[in-house]
Amino acid sequence: MSEHIVITYSAEKANEGHVDPNFTQLVYGDSGRKGNVLKKHLNVGSYIFFNARIGNKRYITAYFYVEKMLLKGDHDEEIGSLNCSAKEDEVIILGSRSFSKILTIPLDFDRDLIGKIKSYDADNNYFENKKVSGIKELEAIKDKTLNPKVITEEEKEMFIKLCKNRG
Repeated sequence: MSEHIVITYSAEKANEGHVDPNFTQLVYGDSGRKGNVLKKHLNVGSYIFFNARIGNKRYITAYFYVEKMLLKGDHDEEIGSLNCSAKEDEVIILGSRSFSKILTIPLDFDRDLIGKIKSYDADNNYFENKKVSGIKELEAIKDKTLNPKVITEEEKEMFIKLCKNRG
């Protein structure tokens, strides 16, 4: 059975010229610790959901259905032919044109939604403890989403259902 991941990306880096994920070409790459997570937990048929901070909120902005995974050292010729920032990375995900989705109406990745994803372990107690420590909701969500998170099949299905009719 395939595993699935929610991963954070920086919308600011795209403004600086490093466009990764590339939603036009449906390509995402990473290296180091995050690249190792991709390599260990994703394969053809997996889903990867992307979230980013936009303004003062966090959103799910897209998801890719993994059609192919390219590894530096194994697929160098194909990686070299890519025309995107991801070709600098060790692990590159190619999304399916048929089953991936870019949301024209991003999905709020707020306290309510992250609380429904048991894999995050971000229940009301988590948020109340953060609040007592002076940490606001957006920062508490960032703390939970900083690292790639493997999610269950049921959580993946919930995300896909919530993303329906959003682009």
